[in-house]
Amino acid sequence: MSKTLCEWKRKDIESKLSQLADIVSPSHFICKKCARSASDKKYLCKGTKLK
Repeated sequence: MSKTLCEWKRKDIESKLSQLADIVSPSHFICKKCARSASDKKYLCKGTKLK
């Protein structure tokens, strides 16, 4: 899936739950726009490193 997590819709989350678990664990980045977290900045539209 080429979309960032910020663009995922409810149906994306439900159908790709195992992929989502891999993307968000462990969380090292957070989106400044929507507060989603991910293991890599590339999954977020405005990602910033967690301290």
